[in-house]
Amino acid sequence: MAHSASNLPACANCERPFEAAENYCPNCGQQNHPLDLSFGHVAEEVLEGVFHFDGKVFRTLRLLLFAPGTLTLRFWQGKRVAYVPPVRLYVFISFLFFLLLSLALHAPEHGENHTLGERMRRAALTFRADSIRLASTPPTADSVQNQLRLRKSRHVSLINGIINLDVDSDTLEYRRWNGVLYTPREWREVPEYSSAQLDGLLRRHGQEPSALARFILRQGYRIAQSSEQDISHQFVRGISLMMFVLMPVFALLLKLLYVRRKQYYLAHLMFAIHVHCFAFLLFSLSMALSLFAHVPAKSILLVLPLLALYLFLAQHRAYQQSWLKTAVKFVFLLSLYSFVIAAGLLGALGLSVVLV
Repeated sequence: MAHSASNLPACANCERPFEAAENYCPNCGQQNHPLDLSFGHVAEEVLEGVFHFDGKVFRTLRLLLFAPGTLTLRFWQGKRVAYVPPVRLYVFISFLFFLLLSLALHAPEHGENHTLGERMRRAALTFRADSIRLASTPPTADSVQNQLRLRKSRHVSLINGIINLDVDSDTLEYRRWNGVLYTPREWREVPEYSSAQLDGLLRRHGQEPSALARFILRQGYRIAQSSEQDISHQFVRGISLMMFVLMPVFALLLKLLYVRRKQYYLAHLMFAIHVHCFAFLLFSLSMALSLFAHVPAKSILLVLPLLALYLFLAQHRAYQQSWLKTAVKFVFLLSLYSFVIAAGLLGALGLSVVLV
């Protein structure tokens, strides 16, 4: 990044005399600039140090966004000095993506932040009220359909039957976890129990005590006491860790599909980084519109076909094969990677439950 050089007689750092045309000290490398720096100059140097924020950024983003595969191809051809290095580009864009994802998941929908246990209790109350209302109405075709719909509604817990679907006033305060209905006192004292006490509690409810059973019980209590924001925060952490694993897997799939090209694995990894950077930018834009412009969150689904088209065009441009060969490999790549992403999301969800 170029700065306006002053006519300092010597380097302010090592005191070596400057020649007339020297903008940097050849002895220590410090730049020849005024001692009194403006705010704009300091901001420019910070951006340069963190991200080399100069013409490279705009040239890189222009190719990344509007010329699929071209940026990767130029890196393969050795034309690299004019563009932001792939790893640095990924770090910056992924930081922006995960920041917006965290904001989107933590955005309050109802102005309240109840624990998961409280929400489940309220869901059980709502379910019971709806069941009583439907039971008091004459049986008709519509009421039967409503009953079936109720059984499949959001009030039904997805975590090992935590909510008793036949809840009544006698069991409402109980906590069902891992198939066991714990009394309010038992559930309240779970975090205070020693391993021996937890083993005794498990035996009383007909379960085999073990380290895994104790962990599941303690984790169930933590989950119930956690808020949705706590769990979503851990989910964001899980996704960020997942991406560091999935992107190399994506590059490995490319290596297998283009094995005859005799390219090193890192060349395919560079392509994977650029594609994921484009995906992060698209999702970031969609989340920003949802957060700040109140665009419906479902609009994020429109990103998926655009991302698929980008990947297809990027493959054709970077690997320079016929449209037919590119299409066949694109289908294989997209199908395999979809399964990998699904497994990764489940892994991220499981990790968020473990880390909560």
